[in-house]
Amino acid sequence: MTDTAYDLSGIAHVNLDHAAVPGHPLARAWRWTLRLAGQVRRQWLSRVRPGYVARMRALRMGSCRGCGSCCNLTFHCPFLTAECRCNRYERRTLTCRDFPIDALDLRLTRVPCGHYFVREPEEEDRANSAD
Repeated sequence: MTDTAYDLSGIAHVNLDHAAVPGHPLARAWRWTLRLAGQVRRQWLSRVRPGYVARMRALRMGSCRGCGSCCNLTFHCPFLTAECRCNRYERRTLTCRDFPIDALDLRLTRVPCGHYFVREPEEEDRANSAD
């Protein structure tokens, strides 16, 4: 691994100043591992805990900025165009439709997301309870 091979091509040019570029190869590997774990977590939540996803969707504010950062968390999405638009938007997967599920997902994106969450005081307890 070399430090010069960090690919920023999936990030919209207007957001390049905000891109988090870890310099050390181990830092890049750790960040990728966290993103992969996040992908598994989102798949599980979307399919097994739809009640939690619906509650968090009600707390989600803001709108998509169209930067494409969520499409490049772990792997580069093959359906993302050069203009950072999904060419399967109407037929996108359940996980893509639900992103970001909660504030934890926003911590893994490379650029500031247009979405944010308003948390209710008891939401932490509900997040840890079964549906």
